[in-house]
Amino acid sequence: MELSVVLPVYNEEDNLQQLHSELDEVMEENFDSWEIIFVDDGSEDSSFEVMRKLADSDPDVKVIKLRKNFGQTPAIQEGLRSAEGYTIVTMDSDLQNDPKDIPRLVEELEKGYGCVVGWRRDREDPLPKKVTSQVAARMRSFFLGTELHDYGCTLKAFTSEAAEDLSINGEMHRYIPPILERRGYTVTEVEVNHRERRHGDTKYSWRRIPKGFVDMLNIWFWQNYRTRPMHVFGGLSALTFLLAVTVASATLSQIINGQINLYRSYMPLLTVLLFYMSVNFFVSGLKIDLQFRNFYQASEKKKYEVEKRISDQE
Repeated sequence: MELSVVLPVYNEEDNLQQLHSELDEVMEENFDSWEIIFVDDGSEDSSFEVMRKLADSDPDVKVIKLRKNFGQTPAIQEGLRSAEGYTIVTMDSDLQNDPKDIPRLVEELEKGYGCVVGWRRDREDPLPKKVTSQVAARMRSFFLGTELHDYGCTLKAFTSEAAEDLSINGEMHRYIPPILERRGYTVTEVEVNHRERRHGDTKYSWRRIPKGFVDMLNIWFWQNYRTRPMHVFGGLSALTFLLAVTVASATLSQIINGQINLYRSYMPLLTVLLFYMSVNFFVSGLKIDLQFRNFYQASEKKKYEVEKRISDQE
């Protein structure tokens, strides 16, 4: 299989027929073999019925139905697991991504990249959504170190090897590029067309913002400290211990000089709290470090990635 196209679907009944027609035209013109994988993420409209009819009429269409609405990330993950193509493309099913951009992404991928990300330079979205995405992109670049203009574009191309190395959950589909970079794959971006939504309602809401932020911190931690968590918790322990000593010293000085009444001051309680936090951070760091060591040993997970092996027998 030359190419797999994975499309998460949630309540897009009015877009699927046209999307399939556009995809089929692009596939016919540019590829020898392909499959189109629709992943129904618990749609509440007739999206699944439309997809089933498409699968009945087109042998290149596959449909996966999830039991309920789990979210875009699990839908993409399931599509990637089911894909059989050497190259895999993910895209939205709302017709805002243009199927005509797929050959350009695949062509760029063939230059040796592990992932090519679509950059919606001229977005057809409301202004608040544009501003939020730009701010989020800058924060993600700062924390994660991957220089991209657009993290939220679902239109991406992967090698099958890169797709197999992905394990995402929560709202982590936005962080696929830094996850792959951490695993040693090269990532680049290509400007793509972005079209105005014509049918259906946007699935974007403010509730995604805090979820995305927490996922970003999660990935930041795993990128930098998955093999040395004690560096984080040990640093927090040292900082809180220093604060505790500082507050204790200031409190003792004020007591000696008669400036405060020990029984009416909050500073002794603050000192005890800081000492407690310091010890707790240190002990937590030791526990997490031991758990990580056991995890890597038990599951045989590597802390590094091997690109290729060459031997004299080849």
